Amino acid sequence: MSYIFYRFQSVLFFLLFFPSFVQGKLEKSQSNTLILLFHGLGNRAASFNTMKKKLEQAFPTASVVALASTEGTKSISASIEEQTVINFEELSAKVKDLDQKSMILIGHSQGGLRAYSFLKKYGHLNIKGLVALATPWEGIPGARVDSEMLSHHLTVPVLNDLRKLSVDLGYAETDLEKKLILNVQVNQAVCLCPGAKDLIEGSAFLSEVKQSLPNVPVPILAIGGGQTDFSALLTKRKRHRFKALNDMYTFFVVGKKHLNQYHDMQIPLYSQHALNMLPKSKYNFKRILIKDAFHSTHVLDLPVPKYKAMLEHPSVLHAVIQFAKIIVN
Repeated sequence: MSYIFYRFQSVLFFLLFFPSFVQGKLEKSQSNTLILLFHGLGNRAASFNTMKKKLEQAFPTASVVALASTEGTKSISASIEEQTVINFEELSAKVKDLDQKSMILIGHSQGGLRAYSFLKKYGHLNIKGLVALATPWEGIPGARVDSEMLSHHLTVPVLNDLRKLSVDLGYAETDLEKKLILNVQVNQAVCLCPGAKDLIEGSAFLSEVKQSLPNVPVPILAIGGGQTDFSALLTKRKRHRFKALNDMYTFFVVGKKHLNQYHDMQIPLYSQHALNMLPKSKYNFKRILIKDAFHSTHVLDLPVPKYKAMLEHPSVLHAVIQFAKIIVN
């Protein structure tokens, strides 16, 4: 112990008696930091409001920018690569000295892939790391579900669960059944558009990601959600497990060929964690699972409990900030 103290006593002396200098160095590194937020499919920059506020508190001298140029239908009608260019043009107009900035990219859902596309296309910029939140690296199997498939799986046990859950949530008995049918119809229409086509398993875009991801030059943190239980939507837990509904929905989201049944009500965990693309741990790719995190603020147009959505979950916020601190400092 005496040797360790002797070895580092000059460093300890400096930290103790010149803390303002050390703090100044940290603030200088942060002031040169740009944190970019990429929203998900059909979403808006405001979806990052909670996370943006937390990041600004954690890094008071950094610039946190939630990109807004591909909000709403633009993230559906344009391909991910086209959206990447639009986002870069927006950023270039807002920040004049991009070449002088150290950047951290944070993307949710489709936005995680847009952030990755940004990293690949603008690699000349000083991008230090990427956080991918509930990102479908391997696609969204749920895109295969159509009205015929849904009708086939709406068995009596499933309908009973839907109706009980609907009543427990304060809706009319058949409201959830109608919401589910409408959700499938809307998803089928959206999947015909370029921004959603890129998310379908085996798409040209995802095939390119599969080729390039093992050689990514910066650290990536993939945070996945694992909330598979519809009873979690209830503010007061009921004893009813909604097993038939949960099993059917998991089959729709995950697909039966995968052993890992975790998902976040929209994307399988294996896709969020790129488990088939990067099966080994040697890559520059770290994974975290937040078991009770939902993909977004709503499931079938039903609000999820406060602070359980991916972009507002305390555990997610903590993980993002800790990763950013390592990158910044």
